[in-house]
Amino acid sequence: MSTAERVQRRNLVLLWASQFVNTAGLMMLVPIMPFYVQGMGVDGTAEVQTWAGVAIAAPALALTVATPLWGRLGDRIGRHWMVVRSLVGLAVSMLVMALAGNPFLLVLGRLLQGGLGGVVEAAQAFAGAAGPGSKRGSALGKSFSATAAGSLIGPLAGGALVGAGALSTLMIVIAVLAVVLAGACTLGLREPDATETSAPASAPSAPANSVGRAGFWHVPAAVPLVIVAVAAYFGVYGLIPVFAQHVQQSFPAGQAGMWVGVFQSLTWAATLIASFWWGRHNDRAQRPIRTLAVASGVCAVSIAAQALPLGPAGLIVLRLLQGAAFAALAQSLFFHFSQHAPSSRRSGYVGMANSFLLAGQSAGPLLAGPMALAFPTPLSIALMGAACAVACLCCLRASRMDAEPHTWGHASTDTNDSANLPVLRQMSGVLESPSEQTAPIRRTTAATVTRGPEPPGHVRPDMNHPSAARFSHASAGHRTV
Repeated sequence: MSTAERVQRRNLVLLWASQFVNTAGLMMLVPIMPFYVQGMGVDGTAEVQTWAGVAIAAPALALTVATPLWGRLGDRIGRHWMVVRSLVGLAVSMLVMALAGNPFLLVLGRLLQGGLGGVVEAAQAFAGAAGPGSKRGSALGKSFSATAAGSLIGPLAGGALVGAGALSTLMIVIAVLAVVLAGACTLGLREPDATETSAPASAPSAPANSVGRAGFWHVPAAVPLVIVAVAAYFGVYGLIPVFAQHVQQSFPAGQAGMWVGVFQSLTWAATLIASFWWGRHNDRAQRPIRTLAVASGVCAVSIAAQALPLGPAGLIVLRLLQGAAFAALAQSLFFHFSQHAPSSRRSGYVGMANSFLLAGQSAGPLLAGPMALAFPTPLSIALMGAACAVACLCCLRASRMDAEPHTWGHASTDTNDSANLPVLRQMSGVLESPSEQTAPIRRTTAATVTRGPEPPGHVRPDMNHPSAARFSHASAGHRTV
């Protein structure tokens, strides 16, 4: 095994462990948040649901703002330092949450978990930016599998410990693990050389002068893909509180909580398994937008169908389909933007794309509660499926845009197109001096072929050319072709 392969494997292990610990700590409270808030002394259904909804959405709200900033900082000082920084932030936020005695401090800890933490986002940006061009999809798939594993184990651990009052102890354990991993990443996480991280030769790239936010919007199909990110995650995460209410109405009261946990675990188990396959598929196909279209379409159908009275067997099948399709969403979006990003800006591009996923992730649960009050539960579930359907339609539009010749601004990047060559030279700042300019080669016609030879020293100017007079002086003594 070469040194580069050993470094890559060590990177993957450290990133996977960091994401797993972070996601387990983040998700262990999500299914049981109402019970945890109620244990802090909050009374009344409306108050409990309000505080629980705010606490669930708080990390995503903070990450929406912080992720692009951390991504650009990572491009400047090193992406591995962002992973270390996020692990230290996770440790601080978990200590605040462990010591919180009221819902206000709990929400504060969750905001810190998003604003200072973001291990998953930092690790995904590192994988998308530092993964070898030919294996970037697999790196993103393996990285995302850690998120699925943490989302599977975290709620199970939280549900098992909430009744025993040991959640604070688990939070402190996660904080200690985060500090240990931060030290390990400081010593062991390494970024590959630029030659190892270059994009495939077939992948187009953004212009060198497109940087920051402006450069992000120059990526092919950036606008429809932003809508895809928001709509798809709005539908998937908005389903969580609505689905729990749906199960509560459809199953016996004593079994509803158990079935919600079973369905949630099956969904994330399917996501965990499918993450690896989608990563390898993206490497083979190199068409992540098509993958997004398929995945968002499957999410739309599987989510909308959960509104039907199908029973446990039918819901199990639909949740497995939803989890398998969900595994492709984030990693395919990151793959597309890392394909088209300059090597020095990949973390910023991935972080920017992730901020729109987080916008949908936070808006879904916040609006799902009022939606459930205004509409019947089956209709609310169908609307979440419709949001994913909107994402699928935008993906189809984005796929057509990506298949067209890539344009940046208003000029074509095809340097073989002589009509656009002056524009490209102006954009790149390369201007020829008058002495370096050459006359156009005249097309040979029958008239020019049959015409007899010219007298010695005679030059026939092209009077249709605007600079014919100037050119005829510059080319005196030379025959035209």
